[in-house]
Amino acid sequence: NEKAGKSSPLYPDKPYNVFENNLFLYERFETLSGRITYYVDDDLWIQQGANVPTAKEPIRPRRFPFVLMTPHARWSIHSTYKTSTLLLRLQRGKPYVMINPEIAKKKGIKDGDEVRVFNSLGEFYAMAKVYPSCPKDAIILEHGWEPFFYKGRKGHNEVVASPLNLLELSDGWGHLKFGGNWDGNQHAYETSVDIEKA
Repeated sequence: NEKAGKSSPLYPDKPYNVFENNLFLYERFETLSGRITYYVDDDLWIQQGANVPTAKEPIRPRRFPFVLMTPHARWSIHSTYKTSTLLLRLQRGKPYVMINPEIAKKKGIKDGDEVRVFNSLGEFYAMAKVYPSCPKDAIILEHGWEPFFYKGRKGHNEVVASPLNLLELSDGWGHLKFGGNWDGNQHAYETSVDIEKA
């Protein structure tokens, strides 16, 4: 169906190229100017220092010493294939967090132990995987695990805050629209946690 792609036609015999409509077919972008826009001329955005793309310091309480990193999984695409018994056999078969060997030793955690990962927002339980490549100030958990894999159906989203996005406050300014299918997803690496043997 040639109309199914939002930013490019879908052809039966050609690859999908993002922004083909705009870059090659010369259609306007869905912005006020019709061009890619980085500047938002809105008082709220200017007041918050968010009118141009700007890196912000993360909100990480110091009493939780580890950043929770959630990279892409090796054996799944997001949550797709996460329930495949064949692929689960290639890994640990359940959610696991990677922890630096020195940190694991200090905390009395051994490979395969059940651990509690927590902060002031919540907690979840997973298996420990002692992993030499893990930074000493981080806990790594491949993303895509569905809540039903976790004890009590409480997964890694239990410890991740969802900071308010200015998009949620400026609906209707030009091309900035709050859509029904927009979910305001969590920000990767924007939380800090602690870990202990369960």
